[in-house]
Amino acid sequence: MIKAHSKLWLEDEQGNYLMGPRTARLLAAIEAHGSLAKAAKATGFSYRAAWNRLRRVEEALGYPLVETTVGGPGGGGSTLSKQGKRLVSRFSALQQDVEALVRAAFEHFDTTGLAP
Repeated sequence: MIKAHSKLWLEDEQGNYLMGPRTARLLAAIEAHGSLAKAAKATGFSYRAAWNRLRRVEEALGYPLVETTVGGPGGGGSTLSKQGKRLVSRFSALQQDVEALVRAAFEHFDTTGLAP
């Protein structure tokens, strides 16, 4: 059976890649693990790549996506800001909407007669 899928990503005003599903997974993992280092490992980013991606997205959006705490008895940690949580939620919803549109459009895609 043939299926259609799409890939969704966000770009800045100059058309530079900003974030896609993997970055959204990184953000969700920060919230789940309470640590950028653990989230990076869980999503296949190096710590440096995760840090750079996070900073680039925050800079483009103009607000922090992650709140960090330093030290203390239990050590430091990271959690998503309100804006970070909203971004993950809205990106996920947008992804679902796009996939639904692709599935609906593919219902009209006729694959008969394509073979030689």
